[in-house]
Amino acid sequence: MAFPVKFLLAMLSACSALRHGGTASITYEAFQREIGIERSADTVGYEARKALFERRKKEVMEHNLRPDRSWTAAVNKFADFSDAEFEALLGHRPGLRRTGAASVSMLDLQPASEVTIATSVDWSRQINASFQEAKDQGGCGSCWAVASAGALEIIADLQGEGTEVSYEELVDCVENPRECGGKGGCKGATAELAFEYVRDHGIVKKSDYKGYQSGGDGKCHSSSSQPALVISGFEYLKMNEMKPLMLAVSNGPVVVSADASKWGSYSSGVFDGCDKDAIINHAILMLGYGEDKLSGKKFWRIRNSWGRNWGEGGYIRLLRHDAERAHCGTDTKPLEGVGCKGGNATMEVCGMCGILSDSSYPKDVHLKKV
Repeated sequence: MAFPVKFLLAMLSACSALRHGGTASITYEAFQREIGIERSADTVGYEARKALFERRKKEVMEHNLRPDRSWTAAVNKFADFSDAEFEALLGHRPGLRRTGAASVSMLDLQPASEVTIATSVDWSRQINASFQEAKDQGGCGSCWAVASAGALEIIADLQGEGTEVSYEELVDCVENPRECGGKGGCKGATAELAFEYVRDHGIVKKSDYKGYQSGGDGKCHSSSSQPALVISGFEYLKMNEMKPLMLAVSNGPVVVSADASKWGSYSSGVFDGCDKDAIINHAILMLGYGEDKLSGKKFWRIRNSWGRNWGEGGYIRLLRHDAERAHCGTDTKPLEGVGCKGGNATMEVCGMCGILSDSSYPKDVHLKKV
C-alpha cells in the first residue's frame, strides 16, 4: 500500500506528551491535536484511522489492567498507524550469512564459562549526551543503517574520537544485489552490509553528506566528502546464544535483530510480549543489560530508531532469560520478500522477540587520518 512519506515523517517527529504514556481516556480528536498532523494527503482516511485508534486504545487499557504485567503500554504516536505503515518502520530481516564475510570472533573462540561477564552494563551512561539520544528513522525503512551508524559513533566516542556520522550515506550507497534484508535503501538491508561498506569505503560526517533527500534519493554522493571513520572489519556472534552476546555487549554496543511487531505501544518496563515463534524484522542497537530493581526481571537495554518520544526516551528494555535456549522458536517467514535470495525457508530464533538470532559489531573503529 502506498502512503505519503511526508505524512509518516510528520507523525514520527511529533514531540508529544504521549511519549510519557499518554492516557487511555484521550479522544481521537484530542490525539490528532496532540500529534499535530496535516491530514490533507492521507490515503487511509479519517474513519479508518479513528477505528484503528479506538482498537489500540482498548488494547492499551486491557494490557495495563493486567496485574501480572511487567511493562506499561501507551496511547502513543503509532496508535492510528495502519499495519503497512508500521511495517515500513522495520525494514530489516536477517541476511543469509556468507562464508568468509567476516572473521571469526575471538569472543566466540573463548568458552563463555571461562570468561567473567559483568552483571550489568549501560553504555548510554558513559557517552556524551549528543550520542545518547535515539534517532528517528522517519518513514524510511533504514533501521539497519541507523543502528550500524550508532554503533560506530558510540564506539568512537568511548575512545575519545566521537563524531556524528551519516547513516544517510549508508541508505544511499550500500549495494544490496541479493536483496538481503530487503531491496536496499529505505526498503531494507542489514548491518553486515553496512559494515562491509564502511570497511571498504569509510563513512563521512553527517554534516558533510549532502545527497540524502527525505528518505534517500537512491543516488550515492559519498565521493564529495572524505570519510570520517573507518573500520578494519566486523564480526558475527554465534546465533541464538546468550553468553557470547553478553560478553560482546560488556565490551561495547552490538547491532542486534528482533521481531518488533508488538513494540508499537511500548512505554516503559521490561517487555515480555513476544511468543517463542518470531518473525525477525527490525535492526536495533544493544547498549547494555541489567536487572529491574522493582520487578527483579533481567533485561537487555536497546536503543530503537523511532525517536525519543517513544518508549523509555527512545529505548526499550527487553526480557533477558536466565538460561540458554529458554525461549526458542521458529521464524517461519525469513524469505518473505526481504530475506537473502537463496536463504532457508525457516530458521530457529531464540531469546525474547528473537533477540539472540542475528548480532554483529564493527572492529577497530577509528578516525580516518588525513
